[in-house]
Amino acid sequence: MYYINLLIITMLLTSCGVTTSKSTSMTSSDLNPFEQSNSEIDRYKHAMTLLNNNKLTEAKEIFLEFNAERPELAGPYANLAVIELKNNNLEQAYELVNVALTKNPKLAQALNLLAYIEQINGEINSAVKHYQQAIENKEDYAIAHYNIALLYDVYLQDIESAIRHYEQYMKLINNADKSTADWLEQLKSTRDKG
Repeated sequence: MYYINLLIITMLLTSCGVTTSKSTSMTSSDLNPFEQSNSEIDRYKHAMTLLNNNKLTEAKEIFLEFNAERPELAGPYANLAVIELKNNNLEQAYELVNVALTKNPKLAQALNLLAYIEQINGEINSAVKHYQQAIENKEDYAIAHYNIALLYDVYLQDIESAIRHYEQYMKLINNADKSTADWLEQLKSTRDKG
């Protein structure tokens, strides 16, 4: 279970970054392209790199600066929630993710994070609901498909739903996760025998 939790947290980290691609998580409602400056985007990317490298104090400092300068943005709050989660401050992570969702109720990454926190707290049905909302808001959000698949698989024993979401996850990542591909084949085999 520790491996699964670590994998989910790692996946969460990659979810709240800023890129200029289609999968921007500091979404257009968070940061109007006409208001962006290269230095702002570079600073956000730097904070994400720090976060991904577990330099949490430095990353937190930058995200807090974003909150002071651009309080309307949801992304920095979601990333601060990830930092608090990594520091085992579950209550603080929950508060921060809810602030992010007040600023942008459709931020898939924040919904995914909220679902994960609820899952930790044993609120499985609520977690399912929030994972589903994340997917509805961002259909190509591979991590949310993976997380809900795990929930269906491990907690709810809903193998059909788990298979469907594992397959979607694999499709979205171009089958680049061999261990999940192997597990998916085992699940299908078990289903077909049963």
